[in-house]
Amino acid sequence: MRLTENPQPKQKISQRLILIDLIRGLAIIGVAIYHLAWDLAFLGFISIDVGRDLAWSVFARVLAGSFVGLAGVSLVLAHHQGIRWPAFWRRIGILTGAAVAITATTLLTFPQTFIYFGILHAIALFSILALPFLLVPTWMLLIVAGSVFALPGHFRSPAFNERWLAWIGLGTDVPPSNDFEPLFPWFGLVVLGIVIGRALLTFGMIEKLSWQPQGGLVRLLTRAGRQSLVIYLVHQPILLGILYPIAWVWPPRAANLDASFLQACQASCARNAESEVACRTSCECSARELKKAGLWSLIERPQLTPDQQRRINQTVRVCFGAAQHPPPGAAPD
Repeated sequence: MRLTENPQPKQKISQRLILIDLIRGLAIIGVAIYHLAWDLAFLGFISIDVGRDLAWSVFARVLAGSFVGLAGVSLVLAHHQGIRWPAFWRRIGILTGAAVAITATTLLTFPQTFIYFGILHAIALFSILALPFLLVPTWMLLIVAGSVFALPGHFRSPAFNERWLAWIGLGTDVPPSNDFEPLFPWFGLVVLGIVIGRALLTFGMIEKLSWQPQGGLVRLLTRAGRQSLVIYLVHQPILLGILYPIAWVWPPRAANLDASFLQACQASCARNAESEVACRTSCECSARELKKAGLWSLIERPQLTPDQQRRINQTVRVCFGAAQHPPPGAAPD
C-alpha cells in the first residue's frame, strides 16, 4: 500500500535525508551544550539553575521538539511507498533498548528524578502510534495535532499522576523526572511532522532542497546527525567523567556553591507545595547549620558515604521542621 499519491524517487529521498541529518546534527550539538550547562550547575561550578531557568528551559524544549517533529517527517519519507516493516521494527527495537538503558542508568544515578518517559521513550512509542495517521487526510491531521496540543490545557486528572500513567501527560502532579515528553502534547509534533513530510513530497520540494554536503563543518554536522542516537547515549557519561574528577580536584567556588545549593534546595521545596517564604527560610537555615556543623565542604563532593549523607539529612531535616513549626512569636525573615 502506498501512503502518498505522488511518491518521489528513492534517490531523491536519500538526498533529502541529508538535510534532515544536518538538522539532527545541530540539535544533538545543542543537547550536548544543554547537558554541559546542567552538569556544571549540578556540580556547583555555575550558579544558574539550568532546569528551571526560562531561557534554558525553552532551549531544551526546542531541541526535544525538533527531534520529535523530525520523527514524523522521517516516517513519511521512509515509508511513503509502503511501510518497510523490517526496517521499521529494527529502528523501534534500537530505540526501545536505548530507552530502557537510559531508565536503568538514571534510576541508579538519580533515583528521585530518573527518566521514566524521556525523548527516546517518546519517539519509540510515537512512531508506532503515528503509523495509522500516514493514511489520514492532511486536514484531519491538522485537527488531530491541534487537539493533542489543546487537551492538556482543558483536562487533567489526579488519576494520571501515577508513574505508570504519567506518560499520557494529563496528570496534575506527576513524579519529577530529568527528561519528560508525554503523549499529550508532544505527540502533536509528530503529527505536524507527518504534515510537513507529506507537503515536501506533494509539492516536489525534495529535489529543490537536496544537495551534497560541502565543507568540513557541514559534513561533520551531517555525520553527527546520522549518529545522533549514539552521541545522545555516550555524551553525558563522557561529560560527567571529565567534570567529576575536576570537581574533586578543584572544588566549585564558595559563592557558586552557596547559590547552587539554595536554588536547588528551594526548587525541591517548592515541588512539595511549600510556601516561598518557608522554603527560603528552611534552605538558608540548612546552609547555615551545615557550615556550623562542619558539613558544608561535603556538599562539594560528587559522592558521599552513607554516614555523611545521614548527617547532612539530619541537619536539613531539623531546619525544615523548625520552619514548619516555628516557636511561639517567631516570624519569618
